[in-house]
Amino acid sequence: MDYDVIVVGYGPTGKILARRLSDAGHSVAIVERWPEVYPLPRALVYDHEIKRIFHALGLVAQIDAISRPMSHYVWYNADWKVLADIDEARESLSGGRNAYLANQPDLERVLERDFRGRPGVGFFLGHEAQRVEQTADGASVTIASFDHQAHKADRSRTERLTAKYVVGCDGANSLVREALGSTFLDHGFDAQWLVVDVHPHDPSSLQFPDAVQWCNPERPTTIVWGGVVNRRWEFMIKPGEDAHEFVKPERTWELLSRWMKPGDGELVRHAVYRFRSALAQGWRNGRLLIAGDAAHLMPPFMGQGMCSGIRDSWSLAWKLDRVLNGSSSDSLLDAYEAERGPNVDAYVRLSMEVGKIVCAPDAEAAKARDAAFSTGALPPPLEFPGLSGGVIATSRGAGLLTPHDELETPQGFRRLDDITGGGFALIGELATIEALDSRSRATADKLGVVLVAIGAGAHHERTGRVAAWLAAHEAAAVLVRPDFYAFGLAQDAARAGQLLTELAAKLAR
Repeated sequence: MDYDVIVVGYGPTGKILARRLSDAGHSVAIVERWPEVYPLPRALVYDHEIKRIFHALGLVAQIDAISRPMSHYVWYNADWKVLADIDEARESLSGGRNAYLANQPDLERVLERDFRGRPGVGFFLGHEAQRVEQTADGASVTIASFDHQAHKADRSRTERLTAKYVVGCDGANSLVREALGSTFLDHGFDAQWLVVDVHPHDPSSLQFPDAVQWCNPERPTTIVWGGVVNRRWEFMIKPGEDAHEFVKPERTWELLSRWMKPGDGELVRHAVYRFRSALAQGWRNGRLLIAGDAAHLMPPFMGQGMCSGIRDSWSLAWKLDRVLNGSSSDSLLDAYEAERGPNVDAYVRLSMEVGKIVCAPDAEAAKARDAAFSTGALPPPLEFPGLSGGVIATSRGAGLLTPHDELETPQGFRRLDDITGGGFALIGELATIEALDSRSRATADKLGVVLVAIGAGAHHERTGRVAAWLAAHEAAAVLVRPDFYAFGLAQDAARAGQLLTELAAKLAR
């Protein structure tokens, strides 16, 4: 049972990584203890960058059908006076809204249906990883059948899978993380919350914004759509309170009574969750790598936990592809943590800051917070981070998330990402692209960099978003990576040629 990559854990992070590797022609084994999609809700939010990934996977129509576009994210004080109203319907860098809401089991079923039946994929669902080992030439995972009702593996009968690489997408208690010797750096946020998902009989009766933070020091509360129909409430459990009391149905309905009664809907799930903040130190050791919750944990206040895991997959997939097909040495994989670690750390810290604002512990602290809102000092800027290291140029603009638009072609408007084919692309003004010398063009051809000219005499943009972004950064072109981040910006053709040379050196490492 020899594969290119074994993916341990089949949540969204594992599913998208496996799909990208399969698309690139690599054999993949999936190891997952649950025999089918875990049925209970967890993550709810995905942002415009993740929707761009769904577009690239060709799944956006199916995912749109189970999603609700967000309009407003509103913060209220204890007296239900508006502290902040964040417009999520504003146009995003990728086009469309900034954020969307979906029920995770529904989202995963779309991803799973799409992935079934692909060649070169081995499914070991209903199996739990027992041991992970590596040598200089490969790695192995020993698996055992898992009884999900007894919640126990049958260790008397095991199988051993082998591969060139193993990626642990196996959650906070990751066996792969343990095997590669990584430890969590705890950032210090630690709180228990009761998470309640409800299927209301009449969703229209719940008339409040798409996402709500009720910053009430008596009981900080989050309310958000759980996809198209369901609603979620999250109630903070204060220090000294008995968490076991909160999972009793009568206590749950008592907390919900302000908004609905038992006859108004049914409980889909109510459970106490521990919201933590932690970052793994060491995402790779030889043939072993980690992604998603195995590599980072964050409070849910920014809705970036699942999104960050998907970014991990999208970044790791193109690097593994180059290593597996021989285009780059395996030292390229060292860039994975250099890129994703600082990026996700910024998300963790931002989520913590939002959590600290929401969870003001007493009336005086809440009063001071409300006053800060009135002066515009809060909330913190909700600007998402880019990349600060790894496979990016040593120049201004390197590591920024790049914009997306549709370009006019003889066949009509097409998505820019479809035109670039999901690889590296140099996108810029026609004069800059045409002025590239023969050496630069040869480098681009060798690296598989697609040249895309926009503007007068070239592809016309539907909205002009890319041209406006380039102008705002005083650039004539941008060299874009497969994960939509800028390798670097160029002011002219000479600098664009330098970027291509620099990229070639980075990828040859």
